Amino acid sequence: MKFKKKYKVPVFSLLVFSLLIFIAPGVNLWAEPVSAVEPLRQSAEQDKVLFDKALLLSTQKEWVQAEKIYRGLIKRQPLWPEAKNNLAVVLLKTERLDEARQFLESAVISSPSYRIAQQNRSKLYNYLASQAYNQVLEVKAPLKLPEFELILQFEPVNSAIVEEKVSERQTEPELEAELEAEPEVGRNFFAEDTADINEQLASWSRAWSEGDIEQYIQAYSTRFIASDRKTFSAWKNARKARFKQARGVDVSIEQVRVFFESTAEPVQGEQYVLVEFLQHYQSASYQDKVLKQMYMRKQQNSWLIMSERTIKTF
Repeated sequence: MKFKKKYKVPVFSLLVFSLLIFIAPGVNLWAEPVSAVEPLRQSAEQDKVLFDKALLLSTQKEWVQAEKIYRGLIKRQPLWPEAKNNLAVVLLKTERLDEARQFLESAVISSPSYRIAQQNRSKLYNYLASQAYNQVLEVKAPLKLPEFELILQFEPVNSAIVEEKVSERQTEPELEAELEAEPEVGRNFFAEDTADINEQLASWSRAWSEGDIEQYIQAYSTRFIASDRKTFSAWKNARKARFKQARGVDVSIEQVRVFFESTAEPVQGEQYVLVEFLQHYQSASYQDKVLKQMYMRKQQNSWLIMSERTIKTF
């Protein structure tokens, strides 16, 4: 009777396998592989601890140490607005207003629904507008910096979800999404004023495009403060001369944001807003895209421009 030939396992291989098990008893050869998500989860937890530490340092006015931690968090987690807002507060406390404004802008962009960052940005813009107004009028009394709010709770978010949400926001108006998400106190009261402001700005840009200097000038208050400190009359004459020289001008605006000075019911004649928007300018010889800011006051049922400035050129 013949037996089938059996396959032989090399003795050397068996010895090596046995030796590995003997010298490394803690190794589980049947353990499941470590998930790639686990290090990210651990990193998020570590960042939460660091955020709490930076928050404590901020409340203790340890600005230098808090700033260092916040910057590290922003570098690792660029989509999280909490550290950006709080770093902006630290920068404001140490009188670095321009850099603080940039971080507040970034915080609002990464999470437009974050009310604390929006409120802080609105306060800062109001302060900057008042500061510019006082400088032009040579007001010597110091302007007190308002109090800015820290975000106290840090909630790590799955970055994939955040990226998806950011992508979704790019396809729908941010302001509409924000209003639908959660109504604000006083929102209905200011809705009419917001519509009027948008209509006024549309008329202003249309008059500029059509070369209608009279309609264009009517959008400005007689108390308008020009950035070069010209009187209103001198500024008006300069604009008229520039209108005559311009050819093929087309001005359009988008992404208008309106920031009311207070959520309380405004007093007649004392209504002010800060407005920002993207402005596209094109003529026969020049074109640009800028982020513009205007300070407006309601006078006789019309929102008129008190001051304007370019924040950023793209």
